[in-house]
Amino acid sequence: MQQKISKNISRFRQNQTMTQEEFAARLGVTPQAVSKWERGTSIPDITLIPDICRLLNVPSDMLLGIEEMSLSENKSMAEEREIKQNLIAEPLRIEVGTGLIPCIVEGLETDYVHQRRRCLAAETGMLLPILRILDNVEYAENEVRIRSYDKVLLQKEFAKADMQTYQTIIDEAVRLCRENYVSILNKNLVKSMMDNLQEQYPGVLDGLVPDRAGYREVVQYLRKIIAERGNLRDLIHIMEELESMETI
Repeated sequence: MQQKISKNISRFRQNQTMTQEEFAARLGVTPQAVSKWERGTSIPDITLIPDICRLLNVPSDMLLGIEEMSLSENKSMAEEREIKQNLIAEPLRIEVGTGLIPCIVEGLETDYVHQRRRCLAAETGMLLPILRILDNVEYAENEVRIRSYDKVLLQKEFAKADMQTYQTIIDEAVRLCRENYVSILNKNLVKSMMDNLQEQYPGVLDGLVPDRAGYREVVQYLRKIIAERGNLRDLIHIMEELESMETI
């Protein structure tokens, strides 16, 4: 395993285009320590593994050589990430032309997505899924497409690429999320909502979720509520309604 770890640290570091010196500085160790790890003459202290994984952007099982399956012939982490990102249709995904990349990068350094996620939750009780934003070289430079499970909900070209454009793109994604939440809602989002409800109001879900109603049943019921009321804010009473049903 020591040899696997040493090779993986070296490979993943190079995939991140970091020198040994830069990697060592960001990790808080000496370059000599990193050199020994990569030569296989020593291994990192176990307490450093989480920080190493964070810096190298890899899960711990892959770093430790537990997961050997590669999705790229040259074992490029960038290529593997791209394949994984395209492997599953996502609840909400933003694809942009290369001309929009600068404003997207600048915008992601702000908390605008967090602001809009917070507003959506406060207004509707809906949890905005993680927004995956990817570039597509086949699109027009300032083109954006917003997809939900591969269905194109919006296709638009912008006249310019600036912060206002970025905010407009995020606003459109949030609007489309709200309008299409019946289809966007999934078990992962529901679990996060139930975990938050249990944390904020212990006891509300006792004996109900997942005992009587599994997450699939809760998804189905919440979809019904959204279609009827367009809102999930009164989640406590909604779950009490679910609990009162004779058959779940």
